Amino acid sequence: MQPAPPPWILHARRELGNRIRDARLHADLTQEELALQAGIDRTTVQVTEAGKTDPKFSLLLRLARALHVPVKDLMP
Repeated sequence: MQPAPPPWILHARRELGNRIRDARLHADLTQEELALQAGIDRTTVQVTEAGKTDPKFSLLLRLARALHVPVKDLMP
């Protein structure tokens, strides 16, 4: 079992999730619509936006492409 991540990582996860949510809302998409466009499950969008996971880079690429933004714009 891995130790809990330090607070600064938890903060960065939440910031990443907030940026993804902001971009999704700016694009006027629901979580379901973003998931469909990114080819992922809606729950993946949900937990990523909530900052509850460490998303793989490939997931960030999918989300950025579906949101029509550069990946760097999603990063905290």
